[in-house]
Amino acid sequence: MKKLLFILIFSFCCTTYSQTITRYIDNEFNVVETHINQVYATVPQLKDPYESENSIGYTNLTLDIFQPEGDQLQKRPMLVCFHSGGFMVGTKENDDMLEFCKIFAQKGYVTATAEYRLGLNFFSNISSERAVYRAVQDSRALLRYLRENASNLGISPDHIYILGSSAGALIVLHNLFMDKESERPASSFAINNAPTNSDNGPDLGTLDAIGSYFNQNSQANGVISLWGALKDTNLIEIGDPQIPVFLAHGTADNIVSFGYGSPFQLSTLSPTYGSELIDKRLTHINYPHQTYFVAGVGHEFYGVSNGMWDPAPNQYWDTIVWKVRDFLYNIHRPNSEFTFTQNNNEVTFTNNSSNAIAWHWDFGDGQSSEEQNPIHIFTQTGNYTVTLTSYSEVYSSDLSSSNINITTVGVKDESKLQSEFALYQNYPNPLNQNTVISYNLPVSGFVSLKLYDVFGNEVATLVNADTEAGYHKVEFNANGLSNGMYFYELRTDKFVEMKKMILLK
Repeated sequence: MKKLLFILIFSFCCTTYSQTITRYIDNEFNVVETHINQVYATVPQLKDPYESENSIGYTNLTLDIFQPEGDQLQKRPMLVCFHSGGFMVGTKENDDMLEFCKIFAQKGYVTATAEYRLGLNFFSNISSERAVYRAVQDSRALLRYLRENASNLGISPDHIYILGSSAGALIVLHNLFMDKESERPASSFAINNAPTNSDNGPDLGTLDAIGSYFNQNSQANGVISLWGALKDTNLIEIGDPQIPVFLAHGTADNIVSFGYGSPFQLSTLSPTYGSELIDKRLTHINYPHQTYFVAGVGHEFYGVSNGMWDPAPNQYWDTIVWKVRDFLYNIHRPNSEFTFTQNNNEVTFTNNSSNAIAWHWDFGDGQSSEEQNPIHIFTQTGNYTVTLTSYSEVYSSDLSSSNINITTVGVKDESKLQSEFALYQNYPNPLNQNTVISYNLPVSGFVSLKLYDVFGNEVATLVNADTEAGYHKVEFNANGLSNGMYFYELRTDKFVEMKKMILLK
């Protein structure tokens, strides 16, 4: 039981000290592909060359998954990418989608690039609407699949984000806003024209007719649309879930109109509502979103043609990457805040952080705490900067700090300190070679102070004897121990407490 406890603590503590403020911002990992051509759904598929909605076979839809190599977190955010290609061409191996996956896996995300069904007749608006609808069904099936397998993939089912370029952007926007059966386009139902023509085809089924795991949520937790559009901005309703959206678009786009216009400027296709009009609608209803609109540039303006480098990323690529980086981080990061009340040298802290599940307090005097609302007694006068680091479910973090002036260390406070059992944080921590562990006993008695590794194995006994009441310090030399996380435990017949230390030589 003790070993299990240590392993559970270890999974968080490694994150706390080795992957804190820069995780999800900087590139901290090498990348490894862990699932190649993983099947997420078997679906009816139009046969190439997509001339008839009734020419149907079956195919497997797959995705490739990228992991941060060596990462030990069990709940990480995930970014899934949908490629461009006008619902006619393109693959999950498109250059830009692979590059997004590698960059964000380096930052600590699990990433994937996914297939969806292709098939569109450019001379039929019915065909184009059915193509988008099929791909939206696929995106919903994929999200259910990922949530069902979240524990195996080491992801949080509440932090799955989708990014799409061009056709992929139409998919991700409709995944978010076409969320009711009443919003299905009429063309997605059975079509039986007489005389028969290429538009005739079967009912495509409900939004969730494809795939499995129908108990899971089909929508993303955040959407990045790169030069995308919606069938109609009336799909965006006041009562829709407030899922954050990022829109990027060039104002001179002649493939997917920035404003209102037909894709590819083809009169056979119905006009769509581009990012300019989506932004206006979102702003009108006070919906959370961000934009990056570039005047005078066209489609896929960061240096690709149909998702392939043309010949290489240009000056806009890095800008898109860091804007997406910050957009995602702001979705899942906590907000660290605290207040405090002071009674001489005893300070009571109230943690007002939001979206946080764990905390680390640095009191500025060599002591720290993982309690949510600690009470700390400063033993010397002086000015101290107290810092609270809050951690979200996926271990993104946020800092807040405040200065505290201790002018009096009163007799009453010292008496209270001496009347309580206490185990203090070792100092310094992290340590290089030597550290000091202090503790307080209100009564004399037998004391055990031992050091354990992360697997619960005892590596040192620091105290194992009858000990007088009072404040005690034990010096410890870590010579012979490997770098990493350790835990020290104070045990008496009336008190047990454990704290962690980090050895970094």
